[in-house]
Formats: sequence, structure tokens, C-alpha cells
Amino acid sequence: MITTAQEEYIEHHAYVPEHIPQYVTPVSQTEPHLFGDFLVYAKKGHFILVGYPLNETFEEKRLGKALEDAVKRFKPESVSLIAPAIPPSLRQGPHPPTDHYYRLDLSTISISQKLRNMLRRAGRELSVGKNPHFGQEHKKMVETFLKTHSADEATRFIFQRIDTYLSSSKTASIFEARTVDGDLVAFDVAEFKPRDYAVYMFNFRSESHYIPGASDLLLSAVMQQAIAEGKKYINLGLGINPGVTFFKKKWRGVAFLPHAFCLYHPPRKGLMEMLLQRL
Repeated sequence: MITTAQEEYIEHHAYVPEHIPQYVTPVSQTEPHLFGDFLVYAKKGHFILVGYPLNETFEEKRLGKALEDAVKRFKPESVSLIAPAIPPSLRQGPHPPTDHYYRLDLSTISISQKLRNMLRRAGRELSVGKNPHFGQEHKKMVETFLKTHSADEATRFIFQRIDTYLSSSKTASIFEARTVDGDLVAFDVAEFKPRDYAVYMFNFRSESHYIPGASDLLLSAVMQQAIAEGKKYINLGLGINPGVTFFKKKWRGVAFLPHAFCLYHPPRKGLMEMLLQRL
């Protein structure tokens, strides 16, 4: 478990979604821990190591030490590792897929005229508000997305537990775009727990009632709240695919952190040695 002081430290320095225990813990059914400057979310047989140090520069040596310490403590069968880079010694298969987190600097916002026109047009058809409840409309939109889009197992797992996350976080908000008739056209989930960052967590749009600019209106609302709360940045999340990347770059989001993932299986011999040492 993390202490109150550690929780405050994490909130003070968090800059990626995985630095938010209120998000990761309920979704993955794990318990958060700090190993050096790295967050680890552990459960029986497995843990997630977030290889983005909270307040230090990234070094593979420090990451390796945190991994070694966590393996000794939890003796997992497998480890999910995300980091700016995966050390070659931990790769147990093909080269891990890579992506980038995108960030919007709220001190240098510059919205193009084309985007302003898009916001005005969408604003004539839609109203944006916040909803404290994740209801059946939201769930249906998520379910429709999963039926109509290809998504890996991990993404599906997370999307199916958005309501679990929202019920555990007091600092997450649902932003909605609705027609004058009250039909839900799109919604965002944004997290405001970190001191310096708002985090753009999820965006879903209606497949049957598409209105251009709906997602732009929602991001604009997220941005306004972030500014009102004194945030410095919005972490826009990963690039994922060309369409998503285009949307983030349209808002002047820039790639600021590389992202790599691998599933690591600690050598069984090492685990046996550690077990024998404790006998």
C-alpha cells in the first residue's frame, strides 16, 4: 500500500495516466506501491510496473533496480512493463510496440481559424455539459465502439471497466455533447487528480449520429476546466493510430514521451533461488 505522504507525492509529480492509482487500481484490481520513484500495481501472480519515474530522469539502471526489488517482494509469474524504452535484457519476444504520449501546453494555446470555425459550427447543433453519472447511454456507446472497432484485449478490458474507474475517482469528470433533443452524440472522460496535469482519458462518439466537431467541443471544455484549475498541461494520451494522432496534432498536441510495453516473465530459476534463501 502507499501512505498518505506517498499519495501526495504521486499527485504532485504525476504526468501519465498510469500515475493515477484511482484509475489503475480499480480497473486492474491491484494494490499500488512505490519502489524508488516508480509505481508498481501488484496482485497475486502479476504486477504492473510503470517505468516513468515520478521525479527523476529515466534511466534503465534505476528501472532495473525497481523491477528487481518488486520481483523479490511479490514473486510474480508475469510483469506488465510500460516505459519510455524496454531494456534489451527484458525483451522475451519480438521488439515491443512503441507509441508516444501527446501533450498540450496550456500556456501556449494557439487554435487555428479552421478549428475555431469547426467549434462554432458544432456549437450551433450541440450543447456541452458535465454528467456525474456513467449511465446506460454511455455504456451502450462504449459497447458499440467495441463491436465496430478492432481493439486489443487490454484495451477491451479497460473500456469495459470505465464505470468501475469512475465510481472510485472523485476527480474524474464526464463531458457530454448532446443535441437540442437531448441525444448523446459524444462524451469524454477527463481526470484532474495530478497537480500540474489534466489527463484526457477516453473519447467516444456515436456511430449513428455523427456530428463534425463534437469531439473538438468536448476537448475545448476539458481544456477550459484544466485552465480554471490551474493545470499546466493536458496529457492527451497515446497516438494509437493516424486518425487519433491527427486529432491531437490538430489541437497542437506534441509528442513528449515515448511509450513501449512488454510482458515480462521473470526466470523461474531466480524465483526458486529467492524462495530457498527464505527457508
